Amino acid sequence: MAMLKHNNHYEIYIDKDGIWYFHGAEMKRRDIVRYFYRYLRRDGEGNYLIEIEDDRCYVGVEDAPYVIRSVSVGFSQNVIRPYVELSLSDGSIERLNLSAPLRIGKDNVLYCRVKRGGFEARFSRPAYYQFCEYIVYDSRREKYSLIINQHSYSLVLTETTNGKTRPAGREFHKPNVNGGSNVR
Repeated sequence: MAMLKHNNHYEIYIDKDGIWYFHGAEMKRRDIVRYFYRYLRRDGEGNYLIEIEDDRCYVGVEDAPYVIRSVSVGFSQNVIRPYVELSLSDGSIERLNLSAPLRIGKDNVLYCRVKRGGFEARFSRPAYYQFCEYIVYDSRREKYSLIINQHSYSLVLTETTNGKTRPAGREFHKPNVNGGSNVR
């Protein structure tokens, strides 16, 4: 793998849906994509790269390097606490950190941190819809909660405006199954 200098042209590119491309052609082999995900890093300036031993290749990322494909909810067996499992674009499944903030991005896109907080992941539309089934907003208290089996767990949502992240001061749009304007 040759070193590619960071110049807005990338040999490898990940689009906003988590699809990987090499020289503009979609990478169809999932085993290769999973292999590259294992070695995906960020440099000191926040740029993405694949680093395997002494070889480096910068990776263009349209939005977030990971995409959440689906969401499932359940309860831990030993502790009566809910969990939210995320199925990620690299083929892995991990639990959402319920105490870490979620971020609302442009066009009401929802994000969370994955891989022990090392990377941001974008909720795909189907995953967003699945997750929103369990979210309630209390406008009096300006608080978001995850509701599972009549148990409520507080969520912290942030939003980024002009490069600054702050607590979300508005309700994010829940999916409109009738195809209204809040469907992204």
